Amino acid sequence: MRSLLIAIGLLIAQVVTGQHLPITVNVESDITWAGIDRAGDLFVVLANGEIQKHDKSGKKIGSHHFNTPPTLLDPLDGVQSFFYFREGQRYGTMSYDFSTVNEKVLDPAFAVSPWLVCPALRELWILDSADFSIKKTAQNSMTISLENTLKHLPDKKITDYVSLREYQNYVFLLDKSAGVHMFNPLGRYVRTLGESGMTYFNFLGEELYYLAGQELVFVDLYTAEKRKEPLDGGSNYRFALLNEDTLYGIGLKSVTITAFKP
Repeated sequence: MRSLLIAIGLLIAQVVTGQHLPITVNVESDITWAGIDRAGDLFVVLANGEIQKHDKSGKKIGSHHFNTPPTLLDPLDGVQSFFYFREGQRYGTMSYDFSTVNEKVLDPAFAVSPWLVCPALRELWILDSADFSIKKTAQNSMTISLENTLKHLPDKKITDYVSLREYQNYVFLLDKSAGVHMFNPLGRYVRTLGESGMTYFNFLGEELYYLAGQELVFVDLYTAEKRKEPLDGGSNYRFALLNEDTLYGIGLKSVTITAFKP
């Protein structure tokens, strides 16, 4: 009965919004990364340096072309999004439709060799590869407020660390060799979630999730309890992204938008 009600609800939503799912969005270059903002809009980063934003119907909201793909992109709340380039130590924000781009250079006093930089509330989290430390700025990114060396990691291979993100006041560092390391608001290690070989992660409520083969794996942030949901055609996707009623299946040069209730 629950499955029937969900199916009916999704059908009504499609009729009301005029959507006919599934929808396929094709792009001209390989997709290197994808994410969604709090409103459920889709961000895709292309190998040619272009960033595109689409709504849940596949309509393009905006695009911006950099010379190369950013090292890190965080969609944030959708009103503005954040980007970071390791080369040149540049970071900044883009407006809702990408029509305005503000860029700054990271203060060299913050870190000797910044590897990853992600946003906090009016501040920055920085992973410094010189001393393998995680740092946070203060006073609107004017100074460093805290710093912790990542002593818990047994093998410090910096190239394994590919993504850094704040969520619900915690910080999450993606380690390709182990999973996602979780740190508290003071930058202290809490636990590692997920598994080795992960190339991306995202959040839904109080769960971290990622695609593994034909399954979506959900991990509770506070208990580390896992649950799995089968995903038809999951092996055709490189990433899978969710909001409350929509799934974005990310292929090499296309995105499939379908109704999905996790």
